[in-house]
Amino acid sequence: MDPDPANRVQALTVRMEEVALIVRKNVETVQERAGKLADVDERAEALKESTSIRLKRSYDEENSCCNQKKRKLVLVIVVGVLVIILIIVLLATGVIPMGSSSSTPPPMPIAPEP
Repeated sequence: MDPDPANRVQALTVRMEEVALIVRKNVETVQERAGKLADVDERAEALKESTSIRLKRSYDEENSCCNQKKRKLVLVIVVGVLVIILIIVLLATGVIPMGSSSSTPPPMPIAPEP
């Protein structure tokens, strides 16, 4: 009742060749996917680099603007303080006369002598 062993071997050989063909196709598919994954990885790395460069450039531009504004503000404050100090020194030395003070009487006019 067993089939012919030669036919059985031939059927197994055919089946083995089919399985080997499927395995080869699977290996090729895996290799193609690996290649595609490598491409995707390269693109992702390039995108990461370009994004980090853009972010750094944007950050630098933003901070440059803020730093310039801070420098201008500090310069205005320093100049203002120097002007106030100069005015105080000039008032203290009498170079700039102070307004009339109520503690000193105004000078008396001198009458001409007859």
